[in-house]
Amino acid sequence: MSSGSPFYPGPGATPDALSPRKEICNYFSAYPIYSLAWSRREDRSSMFRMALSSFLEEPTNKVQIAQLSPHHDPSHTPERPDFGVVGEVNVDYPLTKLLWHPPTNGYAQPDLLAGTGDSLRLWECEQTSEPAEMGLYKTNMHLRAKMTTRTDYSEPITSFDWNQVDPRLIITSSIDTTCTVWDIETQQAKTQLIAHDREVFDVSFVANSRDVFVSAGADGSIRMFDLRSLEHSTILYEAPAAVAPSSSDPNLGDAAYYPSNGGVPAARLSSLVSPLLRLSCNAIDSNYIATFALDSHIVSVIDIRNPGTAVVQLVGHQAPIHAISWSPTSSSQLCSAGADSRVLVWDIQQAITTRQHQQRQALAAAAQAKQLSKLTAAGRGDYDDGRQSPKSPASASGAQTSNAIQAVAQAAAAQALTQQPTNVAPSLTYAARLPVNSLAWHQNSPEWISIGFGNTIQTLRL
Repeated sequence: MSSGSPFYPGPGATPDALSPRKEICNYFSAYPIYSLAWSRREDRSSMFRMALSSFLEEPTNKVQIAQLSPHHDPSHTPERPDFGVVGEVNVDYPLTKLLWHPPTNGYAQPDLLAGTGDSLRLWECEQTSEPAEMGLYKTNMHLRAKMTTRTDYSEPITSFDWNQVDPRLIITSSIDTTCTVWDIETQQAKTQLIAHDREVFDVSFVANSRDVFVSAGADGSIRMFDLRSLEHSTILYEAPAAVAPSSSDPNLGDAAYYPSNGGVPAARLSSLVSPLLRLSCNAIDSNYIATFALDSHIVSVIDIRNPGTAVVQLVGHQAPIHAISWSPTSSSQLCSAGADSRVLVWDIQQAITTRQHQQRQALAAAAQAKQLSKLTAAGRGDYDDGRQSPKSPASASGAQTSNAIQAVAQAAAAQALTQQPTNVAPSLTYAARLPVNSLAWHQNSPEWISIGFGNTIQTLRL
């Protein structure tokens, strides 16, 4: 964290503890902002360039390209913009996500920007020599492709991801329960599959893989697929079912009907599985995926090597979470933002180390229990081949049995401990003025995180 970082350590501090608050760059839009994405290029003329889209309940939405002005205010004046608009196009409906073309050995000319909403769109973005505002130069945005699976009507696309290994591939998710893989060179769908039982809300390729991707949906599950074998999939995680009394229960309002311990009658329950809204794949360690559910205040981190349960839970938000992102350069850092106007940075390294230690202890305890059980069986004369062993004194046999029981109990307790997620508190906190709808971690300069709230984008330095 830099000395002028706008973040403050720990949940007990306040932003006023750091004075002056520097290293914040502003962009003020004329429209409410929903999606944003940093350019992935490393050249100085493009690296501090971002794409953003509006959220208007009418067919007059905008996609803009904003770039850091060479005349930006290094001392951070809150009311002064640091980014200027260099390109803009109109779209009918709000976009659910934006992404720039992944970095390659040679930069594509012009640069490509993708966005999803009612369709998958590709824009060619080419910088010109025509002056724009704030000492910048205009960028022409030409619509290269508009891709849908149907010519008459297409179900809304909820999210997408651009393959880092093979940038020709883009995968989209939709409310029609499907995921579709697109070839942007042919502008055709390569394959489409039914991924979930209900709407699919997010999809992402696993880091460093051309073929493996994961999806999250309204059925409360995260599923893993492989393009080389689509007839099979793996359920990595299912959100815990929330339970509530059935609305048809005639005794619903009768307090005497409920157990004294605060529970509800099992025969009168209906399961409510929380939809999983977003997921984020770790950019460094492909084993870890972060996700959160509808109206949840907690981010769950899962390990694909141990499917079924969360290994870490990030506890710190006081209102529903809206966005999450892993650090592009650290396997243990991630950021989240939500309706509580808080942007939280987490480091799960200690939690992962602790859990790995618990798993080693559980394995050692299980091995010890197995060995003592064998010795106890031998002491009773229970050889595997049916032979009778020499009779041992009753006291020795009883001690062996007691030790075996104790070892089994310890092994069970150790194993149960590994099935419980480790709770982690945030390491850094930033307080925005309004609920934060989106965030983007800069790929080439990971000390910068951008957040969107209201009609404002703030770029914060860690």
